[in-house]
Amino acid sequence: MMRFLLITAFLTLSSAPALSSDLFIRDGDSFAMNGKELRLWGIDAPEYRQYCLKDDQSVPCGKYARQRLENLISGKELECERITTDRYQRTIARCIVEGEDVAAQMVRSGFAFDYPRYSNGAYAEQQKAARDEHRGLWSMEFEFPWHYKRRK
Repeated sequence: MMRFLLITAFLTLSSAPALSSDLFIRDGDSFAMNGKELRLWGIDAPEYRQYCLKDDQSVPCGKYARQRLENLISGKELECERITTDRYQRTIARCIVEGEDVAAQMVRSGFAFDYPRYSNGAYAEQQKAARDEHRGLWSMEFEFPWHYKRRK
């Protein structure tokens, strides 16, 4: 499997298109880096425009998930191992930042879900902990991203 090192500059959150050396977070499980589209292997996060309910209020949980991923990887060294390419020609990869699996951190924080269709339950333990402790999306009423996408 191909290994590559992605090094980001210290960036601030920007909605401008990514330049060749820039990082642009699309949502809680995908980003563009140096002209390459990547998606984190084994997880699914809310779509950027997806909303959830918290205390009977509509909240932008897709934006929350995007911000969580931004906080985890922006300005840090990422080591990503290519797993495959999806139908949208994105590189599906396992990525490590500061010695930790980024997808596992997203699931553990409650802002992404184990995607057993592809992960075979690789992040089930992190998801159970997030659910049991009502972290992130587990403190809200939500629709799983795969159901949301199927409906749209």
